[in-house]
Amino acid sequence: MTTLSHPFKDSPEPLEVPKEHAANVDALYEWMKDQPRFPGFSKNHAHLFLHACLWNVEDAKKALQKYAQIHANSPEIFDNRDIMGSGVQMTLNATHMVALPRTTPEGYRLLYYRLSDTDPSKMNFAEAVKSFCMFNDAQISVDGIMEGYIVIFDMKGVRLGHLARVQFGPLRVFMSYIQDAHPVRLKKIYIVHTASFINQVMALVKPLIKSELLGLLQFTTAGPEEIVGVDYLPKDFGGPFDEVATMHAEQKKRLETEFREWLMDSCALKEAPKQKGSTSSAIKPPVKAFRGLEID
Repeated sequence: MTTLSHPFKDSPEPLEVPKEHAANVDALYEWMKDQPRFPGFSKNHAHLFLHACLWNVEDAKKALQKYAQIHANSPEIFDNRDIMGSGVQMTLNATHMVALPRTTPEGYRLLYYRLSDTDPSKMNFAEAVKSFCMFNDAQISVDGIMEGYIVIFDMKGVRLGHLARVQFGPLRVFMSYIQDAHPVRLKKIYIVHTASFINQVMALVKPLIKSELLGLLQFTTAGPEEIVGVDYLPKDFGGPFDEVATMHAEQKKRLETEFREWLMDSCALKEAPKQKGSTSSAIKPPVKAFRGLEID
């Protein structure tokens, strides 16, 4: 059981819900409390998942179940979430993961990811997925209910040696989590500075990508300044904000100092083991993809 406030570290009380959706949030929360194998989800979880699922209650139920199941069944990604752990630190020291300061007029947060060390031996794929999920959970906590997210993956410096280190098990977990359980509205995923071997990358991941996510992907050999206005970008790309490395260092320090205990506490947000002889399950009917992925 968790001892801290989730999913928003500094908001233990329920956030204000739009009046037209308040009854559904209340109903979903009551349903969540009745699920015998669910963790101690909060009312803010009900709000967050309903918002991610475009206020569709049944989709939110399915996403919550998938979230709890993936957390329980993927300990290599969702257990031992110590930001100071050696594998996580290795990832954070070899990458830049940054939430950009300025949101779009629609209220979307831009997230930017790239390698800072291009040596493939510095990448442990499972630890990279783990670190990515930890960073994103902390960012959700900071942002609260965010209208949407635009993700920018910068492939500059990515080599075939990195592709060789991809592990299919963690990749499958990651793709399932992002598409079926991650409680945010994804608006667009840009792959910039696309590498010449992108077709090999897509051959690896395409069997795991559903059409909704595929529709959000956009590839370009140009940099981020060619796809979003420079007014949203750091100085690296002609924008007004601190360099990527500076922002990464600041946000990494925040994870280490403000979120370390909170992230470790979040390990308890998983489905409880099935009791011997029990036929109960967390939810019926079968799980399907939820509606947090939007194609504009």
